[in-house]
Order: sequence, then structure tokens, then C-alpha cells
Amino acid sequence: MTLKHEFPTDEDEIIELAKNIIKGMTDNPDFPHPPIPMSKLQKMLDQVIKSREAEAAAWEVERQAREKAEAAWAELCSAQQSMREYNRKHGIRDNDTPLVASGRAGMADRVFSQLAGQDNTVQVQKKDKD
Repeated sequence: MTLKHEFPTDEDEIIELAKNIIKGMTDNPDFPHPPIPMSKLQKMLDQVIKSREAEAAAWEVERQAREKAEAAWAELCSAQQSMREYNRKHGIRDNDTPLVASGRAGMADRVFSQLAGQDNTVQVQKKDKD
């Protein structure tokens, strides 16, 4: 019967194996000279653990940033929907964007002054107050 030892592929198992190797070699100094000093292997292991922790922290920062961005997008879309409903309520058509952009939606008439061959221009005139 042959025992087959495969190198682990799971990160946690690789870390656990490194810990076991370091402990086993440190607890049994009678082993012949290993190809890598245990102090060096320990530094490598520490670096891997530190890197994993940094990666997890970065993922958390990215997740929080994504949540903030999604909330900002949702807020903007909701505000735009409110403006659209406001425009419809006040009889402003979707293509009346200059009125909305000027902040004078519902308070101004739209006047077109376009001559043949002229670029499209839009002028906004203020309603007289009674």
C-alpha cells in the first residue's frame, strides 16, 4: 500500500501545513539541515498571513465604496424621477430640459426663434409677475 501525499491547494490548508512544518522542525532539532531555515519559512508565512489580512481589508474598503456609490446612484435616480414627475404634473414635456436645467421649471414659457439655416436655439423668457 502506497500513501500518496498531495500538496494542498486550499490557502488555509497551505498555511496550516506551513505551521505544522515549522512546529515539527522546531520541536525536533535532530532532523538533518532543511533546505530552508525555519526562521525564513516563518517570515514567509508571516508575510502571507499579513498579505491576506491586507487583502481582506482592501476588499472591505472596496465593498463599502461600492455600497456608497450604489446609494449615491439610487439617490440621484430617485431625485431625477421626482423631477420627472414634477415636470409631468406641471405640464412640462421631457424635451423641455432647458427649463429644468435653469431651475425655472414651471415658471417660464419656452420661446423658439429659429430661422431657416440657423442652429437650433432655445430662449427662456421669464413670466411677468402679476
